[in-house]
Amino acid sequence: MPNLDTRTTKTPAVDDYTYLLSNDGTVEGKVELQDVTVIPETTRTINFTSSQTATQIQAEIDSVGKYIPQGATITFQFGNGTYTLDNIIIFQGFYGGGSFFIYGDTTQTNALHTNHNVHLDFNNNSDGILIRGLGTAVSVVAHLRVTVDQGYTGIIYTRCPFYNLCRYHYITAGSSASSESRGIEVIESSAIYLISSYFSAGYYAIYTTVNSRVISNGNDDTGTQPLYGLTAFTNSTIGKNGTQPSGSTSNEIINTGGVIR
Repeated sequence: MPNLDTRTTKTPAVDDYTYLLSNDGTVEGKVELQDVTVIPETTRTINFTSSQTATQIQAEIDSVGKYIPQGATITFQFGNGTYTLDNIIIFQGFYGGGSFFIYGDTTQTNALHTNHNVHLDFNNNSDGILIRGLGTAVSVVAHLRVTVDQGYTGIIYTRCPFYNLCRYHYITAGSSASSESRGIEVIESSAIYLISSYFSAGYYAIYTTVNSRVISNGNDDTGTQPLYGLTAFTNSTIGKNGTQPSGSTSNEIINTGGVIR
């Protein structure tokens, strides 16, 4: 078969396909879709240590298969210690009927506390943990201290529409000089049940936007207050129960159809 750029005629039975740009042994220069087999993950734990860099941690996360079937659990376990991290840590694209966990020291109290044994210190102008496009039946993120610089966010959820628990954290979000300084940010139709976490400093403690839903149960501020405690923008909803983080400017702020109730 001649190179495609030398063909002078077109045969409908052959040419009504997308042609490859090189000769690679395909019949008449065309390929057809084949069935794709997705290999499911099995229950396992991926362990991190405080000696690892953000790049090393990210590589281990990215090596895990995305499909977590019903009955399987993938646990990303941060061992005790202070992690000095110079880049965001991203968990994205996991899906299926199974469970997805990100854990610090789960032996610590299941309540508000500030003495976390796992401290993720993002110290190089970087957001902290980003959880994006999560489609598992259940997810849990628990028992982490997360610190970010001014202008960045501790934990971000985006496009996570199912059952997501986020609990027992201590998040410090730089100073209040930038509106991008946020403890937790929930965006793009995500649904989060946020339980018993402390927020310190920053502009917003809990920030929701773009059709997202948060249940805030027993959260609080500690140390330096953020400017705003609860924020619901762009048709997002925060349902609150028990204590809530207070703000030095206002405890709550809504805009563009947001609701706090």
